[in-house]
Amino acid sequence: MKKIILIALLSVVIGCDDADEKGLDGEKSSEKTVQRDQKSSDSNNQPNARRGEGRRPGGRAGGRGGDPKAGVQFRDRPVPVAVTKVERGRVDAFYASTASLTAEEEAVVVARTQGVVEQIFVEEGDYVAAGAPLAQLDTRRLELEVARTRTNIESYERAFERSKRLYETKMISPDAYDQALYNLERENASLNLQLYELDEATIKAPIDGVITLRHIKLGNTLNSNDRAFELKRSEVIEAVLNVPEKELSKLEKGQLAIVLIDALDAAEFEGVVNRVSPEIDPSSGTFRVTVSLNNSDNILKPGMFARVNVRYDSNENTLLLAREAVVTQKDENSVFVVKAGQATRQTITIGYAMGSSVEVLEGLDEGDQVVITGQGGLRDGASVRLVPL
Repeated sequence: MKKIILIALLSVVIGCDDADEKGLDGEKSSEKTVQRDQKSSDSNNQPNARRGEGRRPGGRAGGRGGDPKAGVQFRDRPVPVAVTKVERGRVDAFYASTASLTAEEEAVVVARTQGVVEQIFVEEGDYVAAGAPLAQLDTRRLELEVARTRTNIESYERAFERSKRLYETKMISPDAYDQALYNLERENASLNLQLYELDEATIKAPIDGVITLRHIKLGNTLNSNDRAFELKRSEVIEAVLNVPEKELSKLEKGQLAIVLIDALDAAEFEGVVNRVSPEIDPSSGTFRVTVSLNNSDNILKPGMFARVNVRYDSNENTLLLAREAVVTQKDENSVFVVKAGQATRQTITIGYAMGSSVEVLEGLDEGDQVVITGQGGLRDGASVRLVPL
């Protein structure tokens, strides 16, 4: 019985081993089948891969670096530029500064005697002539003093006449005669002073001009030298410049000045240098230059802000070039000159600048075509194509 059980177990074990071997053989067969399918697929796709070699995304032929001939053609493409010509003309050199306008003549009118303001004859903005009455002070006290002095003079005149007759007859001493004469002359001097103060009680204009400021009101008590009015004569207006001492050799009397007034929409007025101070202010290192302007139409007003340009030099028939054409790099000025469709970099020496033009001292000739627009990034020797401005 035991022998029968062992034989059955051996049969079962041998059957399992055979099944495992068959399973392994099946897996190997499947792997071989997959490998054959992959090779077949690779062989079918290989011609298509060859046909797609060298194509860029988008279907354009060429490798990663592109066609070198196309890059050369792009670099040699003419650059569009606008040009201007070098011309001859005049250039002026100006010294520029700013100032506030002032009247050529101005005066502060003060009271010359004591009194109460009784009348005011003018107002601010009125034009007055020299000697015209501006205000009247109370004169009653002065009139009384004048009347008293006149009475004293009459008395002293009678006393002097008696002393004179007595002196001629040797009835009085010379000292008594001198005293009578002194008393008479003293009272006459007092009368003259009182008459002067009486006349000065009427405040008058010392110069022709316009009343710019009134300091007094009716009823004010004025003492001697108290301010009453300010008066300015504006037929001639001045601009006083404080110029650095290094400019002293450039500016002189008689030079033309162009004055721009911001308050009048930058209107231009011509003036002339009237005075140049011969000394330097040591505290500021500047000297004074006075520019005079004719103001007969009374357009200019004292206190206006002015931009003053004094012409100190001028060159006739010189080479001029548009300022925009000049390229400045590291204190070197250069331009691009166009000849036969090619732009050549040319170093130049410039002189005075005036407005939108600069003076060319060296490097260019009259009629040269110079790039004015498009020179940014332009290379020396580059091909260019001219376009209108």
